[in-house]
Amino acid sequence: MRRAAACLAVLLCAGAGAPARSADPCAGTTQMDLNACAGATYERADAAMNVAYAKLMKQIGPKTRDGLRAAQKAWLPFRDASCALEAMGVEGGSMQPQVHADCLARVTAARTKVLTGYLTCEEGDVTCVGRFGE
Repeated sequence: MRRAAACLAVLLCAGAGAPARSADPCAGTTQMDLNACAGATYERADAAMNVAYAKLMKQIGPKTRDGLRAAQKAWLPFRDASCALEAMGVEGGSMQPQVHADCLARVTAARTKVLTGYLTCEEGDVTCVGRFGE
């Protein structure tokens, strides 16, 4: 028991001098900070896409939901493969996570724009998925 308490005390003291990390992942300037920032940006883009997707799924009919689900399932591996390709130039390097996450965020944001467009299409647009109620 004493040994565990001593180990805990050493760990606490060792961490006491460490600089506090900002809650904002985009506040730092190291590559690790840039990687974390890019990851956080992708997470926000993914969350926004999921909101648009869920809203659209509620608005459309069953047949269209099946079609949208299939299209989304096909789009995800395309996005992942495209971003893996873009990150190949820095493969194994410290900035590979940043390049990969930046791509994921950019491509996901573009998909969100498409899904959002389906929600706000013009009257008479026969290709507007958001109006397919069957």
